[in-house]
Amino acid sequence: AREAVLALPPEDRAVIHLFYYEGYSAQEIARITGQLPGTVRSRLSRARGKLRSLLSDQGYSDRRKE
Repeated sequence: AREAVLALPPEDRAVIHLFYYEGYSAQEIARITGQLPGTVRSRLSRARGKLRSLLSDQGYSDRRKE
């Protein structure tokens, strides 16, 4: 799964890392990166979709569907 995160574009990888690995909120990430909170939430949503696709390609299943 780590390989999928590393395969993301740098800006997507950064928000995923800050949110999931460092535990920052979208508001805090916005302050850190100088983006608007809505932009951070949108980027997180798109990055999650990319991760879902990458993980699916690697054979991981979407647990929400099980």
